[in-house]
Amino acid sequence: MSYDNTLKIFAIGFFAFSLVYNTSFGLTESVGLFGQTNSVDLVLNDIWMEPKNPKEGEAVSIHGSIYNAGVIPSGDASDAVTVGFIVNGELAKIVLLENILPGLENGVEISSGPILDAVSGKHIVTVIINYHDTLSHLRDNPENNIVQKRIQILDGTPSLVKYDIYQKYDGKTNKQKITIQGKITDIFQEKVNNQKVILDIGDIQESVTTDVNGEFSFITSIPFNDEPIKVSAYIEDDFSFLEYPQMILPLKINNEQSALVIHTTSATNDLENSALDLAIFQDSYENLFKIISTDGFDDQNMQTDDSFLTILPANHEYIVEIYLEGRFLDAFQEDFVENAIVKKEIIIPEYGQVKFRVLDESNESQINVTVDNWIYSSITNEDGMTEWIEMLPTIIPSEPYVAKATLSDGSVIWSEPFQLESEEKKIISIVKGGLNP
Repeated sequence: MSYDNTLKIFAIGFFAFSLVYNTSFGLTESVGLFGQTNSVDLVLNDIWMEPKNPKEGEAVSIHGSIYNAGVIPSGDASDAVTVGFIVNGELAKIVLLENILPGLENGVEISSGPILDAVSGKHIVTVIINYHDTLSHLRDNPENNIVQKRIQILDGTPSLVKYDIYQKYDGKTNKQKITIQGKITDIFQEKVNNQKVILDIGDIQESVTTDVNGEFSFITSIPFNDEPIKVSAYIEDDFSFLEYPQMILPLKINNEQSALVIHTTSATNDLENSALDLAIFQDSYENLFKIISTDGFDDQNMQTDDSFLTILPANHEYIVEIYLEGRFLDAFQEDFVENAIVKKEIIIPEYGQVKFRVLDESNESQINVTVDNWIYSSITNEDGMTEWIEMLPTIIPSEPYVAKATLSDGSVIWSEPFQLESEEKKIISIVKGGLNP
């Protein structure tokens, strides 16, 4: 197969041209405008190959997911941000990266296009964003710009391992009874019997063989540990469909109990600084089971890294609503069976910023006005302006913010309702004689 070098040549040429002729953002000017740490910080999350199960000789492309953890769009800093694709130590392709807006929710998928022919065996693939280092003056973090993986192209039909972990605490022995149940199918959903499965349980490695239905089960007891224990189940030397590792939790789950794990993902926030409130309904909205906070710890609730763990009575359907700073964030509904672990990923949005300006009917600035908005508060200065206030973005359009301004004479005026997007900065004017309570 011959590879297309046209885009590679174009990218390098365009990059050189922009350095010589582009005067919109020279290096010195760009530092002055956007020179703060991580003003553009591109993060390469993961890479994978497509198709996942190529036939011998079929064209294979490498894909990746990228988001901007900085504060400005990448296109505002450089028109020539490149991505390098390296296969088995050789540069195979260079592509130009599109403009990426800040925030996890604005992440994009990249692709090399056809980059190699499917030949059975193991291949080392490396993807590097900001390959030509056009963002170095913006302090882009190079440590999150590179991902390298070993991919395996098989000459047969690969298998897919699915498994669940059940755990129960034995107070008499201070041990966890662990049950790992799963099954193996091929990509056509056909069962794979008599297949050896490798189980990594912490530092211990075990194996089990699938039955005639392609299913497997393994039971063991391990000492109770105050830290999570990683568990992986896979077929030896088959890396085509690896499942993410699961965890044995440091919870003492008894009979007729199950566990809920809330894992948070955020570029800048974590559970320690952003406590969540969980409204948990059992079987229906008519039965509010309990309200708990991720910063409340006891023998039923605990936090480890960016995960919050809580024990719930098993064999019920739960509806869980999640709130941040009292505002709705997310919700889900799930059946909880005995000794099972239900894990949910919650994305905490990046905050926006709002500054309030208070004026009278003559457009004169109003000083020493207290502006209250949700749980946020500030006082106007001699220009009638408050400081910038970091605020959670509005998740539901029907639940906008409305700010209350209390003037020095005690009278109250209100802002128009307004929305706020993640990482948005906006100034809201409150005019005396406008909305009244």
